[in-house]
Amino acid sequence: MDYFFRWNIALPNLLYLFLLPYILCRFFCSFCGVSSEGVRTNGTAFHRRRQGAGYAFLSAGLTVFEVWAGLPGSAGLVLETALLAVYGTFVLKRPWRESWMTALLLRSVFGAVDSIFRWMDYRLFLPLVLRWEAFILPADAVRELLKVLSVIGFLTLILRYFYKNAAGLLREQLLLLIVPLFFIALVERMVQDTFYVNAFMVDTDTGAVSAEIRVSHGENLLLQLLAGVCLPVLLLLHQKLVRMQLAEKKLLYLSGQAAQQKRYMEEAAVREKQTQAFRHDLQNHLTVLQELLQAGQTEKACAYLGQLDEAARGLSSEIRTGNPAVDVLLGNKCRVAEEKGICVRCELSVPKESVLKDIDWCILLSNALDNAVSACGAAAPEKRYLHLSGRKKGNLYLLLLENSCDRGLETPPPEGIGLSNIRAVLEPLGGTMDKTVSDGVYKLKLLFRVS
Repeated sequence: MDYFFRWNIALPNLLYLFLLPYILCRFFCSFCGVSSEGVRTNGTAFHRRRQGAGYAFLSAGLTVFEVWAGLPGSAGLVLETALLAVYGTFVLKRPWRESWMTALLLRSVFGAVDSIFRWMDYRLFLPLVLRWEAFILPADAVRELLKVLSVIGFLTLILRYFYKNAAGLLREQLLLLIVPLFFIALVERMVQDTFYVNAFMVDTDTGAVSAEIRVSHGENLLLQLLAGVCLPVLLLLHQKLVRMQLAEKKLLYLSGQAAQQKRYMEEAAVREKQTQAFRHDLQNHLTVLQELLQAGQTEKACAYLGQLDEAARGLSSEIRTGNPAVDVLLGNKCRVAEEKGICVRCELSVPKESVLKDIDWCILLSNALDNAVSACGAAAPEKRYLHLSGRKKGNLYLLLLENSCDRGLETPPPEGIGLSNIRAVLEPLGGTMDKTVSDGVYKLKLLFRVS
């Protein structure tokens, strides 16, 4: 019985003072990517088990010191978090920002679980102890064991379903969560200290339980100040995450557009080769026609000429700007517009010699036309039109795009990804972009240097 008594007294302390800190250190290694062999010191592998054991002994010593010194919740929390962060920085060789972030995260999870079990201790375990005396000795051990399992479960879920999927840039943004995480951890610690640590007394004669709530005004002030800081920090974090999301969408859009423009240029190159081959064989075709006509085989000559005409039509584009890649792009875009009931008129001539590459012309025209086709969708079906023109004067080129739009639109809409891509092409050329909208007509003017 004495042996059983000693173990029921020692086991909860072992679980709380040593096993839980050991588990926190092991999860710290997992969150920060420390290998299973650990870090190396003077060429010798420092294994994770030794890392965890070392931190567990330091944490146990700190807990004893906190109890002896009677430290308040905020001071104890800072020391416990600092111990794990410093241990991660100097022993586990992790960057200090990552160490602090991970330490706060782990201590917050531990604090949340600890608060839940403090509540369970007084609302569930205490009535059981008062009713069944046999449960008095193992109650603490059962509570601490369940706490260990809960901490492992919570941290495993966070590690598997959130943290491992966070990209490096997102993890950098998570550093902004240090203040909110500390606020959460501090609230949990204050709840424990105020309501569940030496706040309940049991009358040995009657068995009645009474509570004495202790309030620290200094701790409350710190809590209120942190709550005030948390709001702007969370708003800043939200702003950064939104910018990251927009940048990701823009990158995906640009990748798709680059692939599409590459396809246009490849198609133009193929068509150019086919045209050269046709021209190369043109003399032979003329010789065949001449011989058929001289032999009086007029019908065969006409049939052969029809075949040549069909082959020539397949090589040429309906739109001719002087640039094969632009011809292919405009042909595709105009077909899409006409399928949507938009009347298209194109009067565009691309200079043969220009500082703009084919892909630059494609970026300007594809983004402008995509926006125009989209805007025409808001106009009445019978009033949908698109007029594209361009002319060169000196070393400048003026590109005009006019299209129908919503008659209720009074000012040009905010610039999206398409117009920002156009600006990116115009800036090195000293170009300008002018947008106007009036009475259901949207006009886009681009002026830039081409030589």
